[in-house]
Amino acid sequence: MGQLEVTFRIGLAHPLLALTAPSGPIIVSLPETGNTVYIDPPDHRAVTEEQSKLGAFARFTLRVRRECSDQEGRDAAIKECRDLHILSDAARVFWQFFEFVRESDWKGNSLPGYPVARADEIQDNVLVRTCCLECSYDGAPVRSIPLSSHAAIQLTENAWQNAACKLPTREELPAPVSFALDAFYFSERDPIRSIIMACAAWETALRYYLANIASKRDPAYLIDSRGGNIPLLYASMKKAKGGELFHDQHWHGDAEFFAGQREHIHHLPKLRNKLVHEGKAAIPEGGAFLATLAVLNAVEWLFAEAESP
Repeated sequence: MGQLEVTFRIGLAHPLLALTAPSGPIIVSLPETGNTVYIDPPDHRAVTEEQSKLGAFARFTLRVRRECSDQEGRDAAIKECRDLHILSDAARVFWQFFEFVRESDWKGNSLPGYPVARADEIQDNVLVRTCCLECSYDGAPVRSIPLSSHAAIQLTENAWQNAACKLPTREELPAPVSFALDAFYFSERDPIRSIIMACAAWETALRYYLANIASKRDPAYLIDSRGGNIPLLYASMKKAKGGELFHDQHWHGDAEFFAGQREHIHHLPKLRNKLVHEGKAAIPEGGAFLATLAVLNAVEWLFAEAESP
């Protein structure tokens, strides 16, 4: 048995202005995995030229130590780091650190409310531009592994033409669509945030439809739009539309698919209420993604129908 140390050298997506000089690292012991995470004091050295090219502004160092077998230590690579929960423990401590920092200093911070999303691995966090991990076993270097990854914004012909048509008209994206797209972004990175945003998107869509579309046929829907919870708003929408969601169109799938989509929509308020009233919710793996997809489809259906009732 020996000691494996994995050092994460992180290039942050924002400049880091250190107004303190800690004498030592923050140490977080995780007995359930056998790992100990160290957050080193702020690194005042400038980012490397390569980090800068990739959009990094400041350096941040986090280390994970653990006891392991000689074979695990000498073979340490990405698979071993995942199997030993090193990547997930480092990622969790990283985002929790910035959550607590944001909580403490949001009033006087020059960057209040910056996003701190949960991520299974550090390189997937929105605060990170570059990340390289260096493995050593009993003080001897094993390997250096770059983890940096940048998702590309894909500009398709369809997207270009869509923007070309809408920009000259000064058209704005409806708020429910914008909220739902934000929820979709966070669906895999931060499911709790995604569920709350998806709920906000759906509620906003229902209220907008009742107040601005349905009320033109019956002023009573304007009153409905101003009160009630999501189930009551949905009931009013059903009455105005003459049926359930997707009851008269099947432009993305079959009846079974749309039944599943409706089930995700109906389950959303329950998940949101557990978060609001109990502070937690058992969101199944992939549940936020499926719920957000259902909201995007529901909003698209509602607005498309609103244009030609």
